[in-house]
Amino acid sequence: MTIVAYLSLGFLALAGSLGVLRIVRHATLGDRAVAFDMLTSILTCGLLVSSGIAIDGLNLDLAVLLGLLGFVASVTIARFIESRNEAES
Repeated sequence: MTIVAYLSLGFLALAGSLGVLRIVRHATLGDRAVAFDMLTSILTCGLLVSSGIAIDGLNLDLAVLLGLLGFVASVTIARFIESRNEAES
């Protein structure tokens, strides 16, 4: 079981590095917002997998907090993009 958990962490690290690459390369705000949301989801999954490995409840609290923070950030960025598009037209 630990082999699967470590493989999961490795794949999550690979996905996180691809997400950072997307943030750096794409210039539009929408692409960066999607990549940021993806990174928060990947980090939340990483916390949950590490919580399963360590059998520690602290990471579960951090994962819930990060999930809520990612949701609020996504909604805020979406509203900002929407108001920006309305101002341009």
